[in-house]
Amino acid sequence: MTSSDRLGLTTRAFFLATVLGLTLAFGDGDAYRGLVGLLLLAGVALAVGRLTPLALRWVLPVEGLLAALIAGAALPGAATLLPYLLVPPLLAGVSSGVTAVLLTAGCEVAGLLVAGLLGSPSDAWATVAEVATPWTVASLGAGLVAVWVTQLRRDARRTSQASYESARTLLSQLRTVARRLSSGLDPVSMSEQILVATSEAFGDTQSALFVRTEGGVLSPLGYRGHLARQSLVVEDHLTEACWRTMEPALGVQASGRSSTRHRVVLPLRAGARMIGLVVAEAGTAPAQSTVDDVMVVLDQHAVRLDTALLFDEVRSLATTEERQRVAREIHDGVAQEIASLGYLVDELTAHALDEAQRLRLQGLRSEITRVVSELRLSIFDLRSDISPTAGLGSALSDYVREVGARSGLTVHLTLDEASTRLRGEVETELLRIAQEAVTNARRHSQAANLWVDCRVRPPYARITVQDDGRGLGAARPDSYGLRIMRERAERINATLEIGQRDESGAPGTRVAVTIGADGA
Repeated sequence: MTSSDRLGLTTRAFFLATVLGLTLAFGDGDAYRGLVGLLLLAGVALAVGRLTPLALRWVLPVEGLLAALIAGAALPGAATLLPYLLVPPLLAGVSSGVTAVLLTAGCEVAGLLVAGLLGSPSDAWATVAEVATPWTVASLGAGLVAVWVTQLRRDARRTSQASYESARTLLSQLRTVARRLSSGLDPVSMSEQILVATSEAFGDTQSALFVRTEGGVLSPLGYRGHLARQSLVVEDHLTEACWRTMEPALGVQASGRSSTRHRVVLPLRAGARMIGLVVAEAGTAPAQSTVDDVMVVLDQHAVRLDTALLFDEVRSLATTEERQRVAREIHDGVAQEIASLGYLVDELTAHALDEAQRLRLQGLRSEITRVVSELRLSIFDLRSDISPTAGLGSALSDYVREVGARSGLTVHLTLDEASTRLRGEVETELLRIAQEAVTNARRHSQAANLWVDCRVRPPYARITVQDDGRGLGAARPDSYGLRIMRERAERINATLEIGQRDESGAPGTRVAVTIGADGA
């Protein structure tokens, strides 16, 4: 049965029930005979609509005409039959549109007129008209309202479908364009190009590029120059003025050095939005014409950089959603099924025939418990993420403390995190590398202690994970976990080091990932 058939059956059943209740309460003999006729008419209309190729646009006007004849013939004493007149126009409005509603309502009016001419005495015409007219108007209104509601639903479906089609088209175009872009969609490489362009124009000795993060903080994306990280900050009046006006700001930088430094703060504008700033210092003040020429170049680069940052955000959101989906599937599927096996083993252990069998079942139960614990930790790994308002240090701290509590490892955590933050995708990759290192130590090292050291001084960051376990041993070159860590490190231009612990003669493994250069 189609949705149209179900709607027709439900609508006719409801109004027939209404007519039946009114007839039982207020009807006479004519009303009962008319009710039987409407029941037969409704059954025939349903059968014809389902079993014949006749379209509803023709079945419903005929049904309206016959329903009006049946009800009109019993007037004025059988007004309880008139609510059924709403059925044909209402169904016509849902299935066929305004024209079908007008045709069906017209047939009902014609049926009432014919019934009045053939059956009702002339002195009863006024009463018949008074009783029937409101129901004919109501039936027309019900049909038109049905047309309107149906159109709204169709528009909503078309809008939803159009949104998906638009998204699919845009993603397809993005995939095609990304393959053709000369500089790709790597924000770090683009920041280097921007800093090179400003350096060539101003002859600066140091410069930095900052982009606005999701939390509203200006995060460094790249530096150029030996002392750039220490001296170029975004907490001065020039950067505030540049961000407020969206125009370049120039000034003299006070310092303890003998030579005067001229600072230039340039906006990175993507249309009417600010996405970041370029801060540069040079020995001489740049000419206004030079600044104007640089801004033309930066406006072009800013659009590309904004596109790359948006692409990174989309990729990060998609990755996070996929991790959450996998975590849900593991929790609701494999984890639950393995846990149920543990209960079955408990029952078998309780009914073991001898001590040897009981010991083997207890060993199996211990292994099932271990596997369930590993699955729960894996789910926790998948669900761990970096908050837009916190940072890498906070996420890593929460993670290692939870792992220590669940695994029995004694965790020694050291954090040194600056107020500025790395880009979101860099923080995420560093967290995933640290998670993999901690997971390997927990599963394979047989360690009692775990040392995690995290130092973040954007654009520099270093995370070190060490344990006092049995060491690397004969590491397989095709290890999946190690390969994933290396791929993640390469993705953010980080350096990954894996080896024995630093302490002389101390057993254990050390994993360190470093991005950027430490200027401290």
